[in-house]
Amino acid sequence: MISLIELPGESLHTLEGALDHLGFDHRRASAPDDARDAGPVVLLGSGSFDGVSAALKTSGWWYDLPQMAAAGRPVLGIGLGLHLLAEGSEESPRGTGLGLIPGIVRSLGDAAKVPHNGWTRVRRHHPHPLLPDVRDAWLYFMHTHSLEPGSRTLYTAEHGRPFSVLEMRGQAAGLQAHPEKSSSFGLVFLEKILAALGETPQARPDEGSN
Repeated sequence: MISLIELPGESLHTLEGALDHLGFDHRRASAPDDARDAGPVVLLGSGSFDGVSAALKTSGWWYDLPQMAAAGRPVLGIGLGLHLLAEGSEESPRGTGLGLIPGIVRSLGDAAKVPHNGWTRVRRHHPHPLLPDVRDAWLYFMHTHSLEPGSRTLYTAEHGRPFSVLEMRGQAAGLQAHPEKSSSFGLVFLEKILAALGETPQARPDEGSN
């Protein structure tokens, strides 16, 4: 079962609807003790780096997530969640990230309009056996900062400059796009990512019916 980190002011309804559609069991967890004993932990983040990291520290997630990942438990950060899994962000010069994904999150710069809020084409940058080789696929983004692509970045997009869309390091994964708001391809992409992290959907209500 997927544990969704519940943060003050963070809406999980759209993501929960996407998981329901795909057939994944899930529950909200405001603190680590509320999470299931197994299954991916998902951090959907929006707002400021400092604000969300402070909320994670207050609830205990900041200290438990690295231990969970070290023990082999899948951790997926979406949106700002990816930034928090990285080593740090220019948005918070004095702060640090959780360090589960290498790299510093940097501003998209002045070469394009920010925030980047809309649809952008994504491309495969580095192959993964369980993830698709996309052709003319588009995802929805809402951000002003992002990781720069590295040699092991799985997917990239471009807005002013190239940026990382999906990173995976062991059982830690970070997704810059919002698949829950990215129509049919976003749902397929989310399903493939969760499958790559070892999560299996349950049978959907319409499966097996005539």
